[in-house]
Amino acid sequence: MKRNYFKTVSYLLTSFCLIAGFTFADAAKSTDNFTVRFRENTLVVTAAQMEEARIYTLDGKLLQKERGNYVEFELEQGHSYRLYAKVGNTMERRRIELR
Repeated sequence: MKRNYFKTVSYLLTSFCLIAGFTFADAAKSTDNFTVRFRENTLVVTAAQMEEARIYTLDGKLLQKERGNYVEFELEQGHSYRLYAKVGNTMERRRIELR
């Protein structure tokens, strides 16, 4: 009886660990390819699953909205912006400051 009980418990624990491992792996890789970088006064945003990206002023005024997985925004130095990008099922937010 004890042997059968331990066998069942170990089987359930192993199954749970495998399922949890796959779930955490999917969550970890969902937006890991989302990159934001600068090239002079141009902000370059890329992600394989990105649907759209928008850039706002800090006051909330929409400056530009682009669709696709590669987007470029021309920005002015000395200003701060907010970047919103829809990547898969998540909305990525970044504050951008150009000094």
